[in-house]
Amino acid sequence: MTETALTTGRPGSGRGPFREGSPVYIPGRLDTEEPVPPDEVCLSLHSLELANLGVRRALVHEQVRTVLGTPDKRGHPYCMWLAVLTLLYTGDLVHAHSEVRQLATDPRWLGSPGHQDLLTLMRARISLLAGDGVKSAALLGDALARGLPTALTGLAAAWLVESHVLAGDPEAAHRVLLAHDLAGRLDPALPDAAHVLAARGALHMATGRFQHALDDLIACGRVLTAQNVANPAVVPWRSRAAFAALATRRRDLALALAADDLTAARTWGAPRGIGLALHAVAVIGRDECAVALLEEAVELLDLAHARAELVHALHDLAELQTERGDPTAARARLETAYAVARESRNGLWPPRLEAALNQRDHPELTGQELRISELARAGYSNRQIAETLFLAVRTVEFHLSSVYRKLGVSGRRGLQSALGPPPS
Repeated sequence: MTETALTTGRPGSGRGPFREGSPVYIPGRLDTEEPVPPDEVCLSLHSLELANLGVRRALVHEQVRTVLGTPDKRGHPYCMWLAVLTLLYTGDLVHAHSEVRQLATDPRWLGSPGHQDLLTLMRARISLLAGDGVKSAALLGDALARGLPTALTGLAAAWLVESHVLAGDPEAAHRVLLAHDLAGRLDPALPDAAHVLAARGALHMATGRFQHALDDLIACGRVLTAQNVANPAVVPWRSRAAFAALATRRRDLALALAADDLTAARTWGAPRGIGLALHAVAVIGRDECAVALLEEAVELLDLAHARAELVHALHDLAELQTERGDPTAARARLETAYAVARESRNGLWPPRLEAALNQRDHPELTGQELRISELARAGYSNRQIAETLFLAVRTVEFHLSSVYRKLGVSGRRGLQSALGPPPS
């Protein structure tokens, strides 16, 4: 299947393999010896099946609330796992968080290690979707250190990689991949290969390996297509791949991926997915509607409590507003993005946002000069700056001399007055 062909299979298109009644993809599929009442399985699995297809969101939400609202079913870990995952796909993050908090106090969940493993993964996933990679990484790291069932290990490792990326620690993310033998060619039988490939794609994007990101995300799309999953709420691979394609100068592929993601997201109707797709369409298209589309994306991502994606969209909206001659609005967007990132303990975006804000205050400095001056202001020696940025010490010295000249200061102490104190 070609890259472009992957963008055409979606519910209602008449061109894709997606159909009701096919095997249902279940993240972290559990092999349980505990008998499962048929009515619970039917309702939970049917809800997840429709969610995977990305259709009939209102019915899915209603069915999930029925499962979660039945006391007898709340003690069954398999049904609760399916129900909470599906609830997250609908975009109801607040309700999912409330349900998991209640399960944490249920006596039937307190005494069972298996129940607790699932509870930890649900809490971690909710934290990650809400933009708190630090909390999610702590939960998943502890769970993997304790030992998880084989069915959950790959999924937990994939989510941990994403969490470390969001927390601003790509080296830790890479160590997780190596520790679980997920850095190279994946076993075709790996149950949650799609989540692993998506996590690797996120890591490659964060470290500037855009072609590798595109390759992994396209492979993720192939896996999901084979598993009858069209809904970007499961894994938003098209939008992410669109940004990777744009970074590798494959604009036509990027546009096709973003457009198809928007169609699939609107079919499902969850604010998060629509916001992600609108963001990609706006940045890649960059036409006269781009600012309005990005403003709508920001509103939807804010509504969905998708703080990591909100920060990214605010940053890109600020760039567009600067290009369109509205620096005041652009600065306000950057300040909002910085506040959201710090509040959610996002380690990936604050340095970039701070540099963007300083660039507006000091447009005479180049990006490299800003990065070097920020580190110097924070107390790094010239050698430490060189090691951090992979530069020669003489290059650092040259750039710092240029910074001092442009800012009209005589040395490092002058950076504090010119740039302000480093952030707390």
